[in-house]
Order: sequence, then structure tokens, then C-alpha cells
Amino acid sequence: MLPDESRLLLNALTYEHGHLRRTQHILNVYALAKLLGEQENLSPPEQLILRAAAILHDIAIKRCKEKYGDGRPEMQRIEAPAMVRSFLTPCGYPESAVPRITELVVLHHCYDRIDGQTFQLLVEADLIAGCFEADIPAARAEAVRPLFKSKTGLALLAAWLPAQNT
Repeated sequence: MLPDESRLLLNALTYEHGHLRRTQHILNVYALAKLLGEQENLSPPEQLILRAAAILHDIAIKRCKEKYGDGRPEMQRIEAPAMVRSFLTPCGYPESAVPRITELVVLHHCYDRIDGQTFQLLVEADLIAGCFEADIPAARAEAVRPLFKSKTGLALLAAWLPAQNT
């Protein structure tokens, strides 16, 4: 039986209780990760891991803000592992996928720890979504460009670069 990805997405969105920015960010990163994974020809198991990690990548922010008063990445790394498992298990994700999904969620802000294409594409999806959300998208795109490696991610990022918009 395949994991219920739509249920995972619904559970993550409803967990945010209508928080507009975080809800939109989940949807943006999920859609971008799905697109990147398909365009970069990830295997089906890698795509499953990438999409689940994209849905859950910032799931600990709300709890961290409630518990610690802020949602900094270092605080998220404390709360995320148990939360990731609590979201994945009822949606039927295989136990074999949980460690990698958890690792990606926990480390998605650690750009010096990227260890493969799935991790790379999650980072790129999150950074592209950050460009959507930035006050000055072109400046944000220029700042994050050195972190990009995938052909599809670079093509999407180029949409914000001034030389590309003439």
C-alpha cells in the first residue's frame, strides 16, 4: 500500500490552523519539490521522500514558537524528529523512509551538509519559495544562486535574475 501523501499534506496544513504565511510556504515548497523531483528524474522512492520532506520541512516552527518563543532552525532540530514521525506514521509511510525524511527535515537549513540529489532539490525548492516571499525577489535569487546545482532549479531561479528579465 502506498503512503497517503494527500492526507499528509492535509494534516500539515490543518496543523497550521490557518497561518497564512506558513500554509502558503508549505504549498509552494511541496509544489516546487514535486516539479524538481520529476524534472530531475528522481526515482519513485526518492520522489516520495522528497515530497514528504517538503510537506514537513518547517513543521516544527509552530511548536517551537509556542514552546521556546522562537522558531529558529536550531530549535526546530530539537522538535522535528518526533513530529515528523507523528505525521508520517498515520499516513502509512514505510518505516524504511522515516529516517531519511526526518534527516532532510532536520537538516534542510544546513547547506554544508547536502549529501545527495534529494536533499539538494529540497533545499532548492525551499529557496525558490523564499524568492516568492522576498520583498526583493531578484536580490534574494542572486544571494542564493551559489547553492543551486540542478538544471531545473537554476532555470526557475533565473526568472528573478535581472539579466534574464530584459
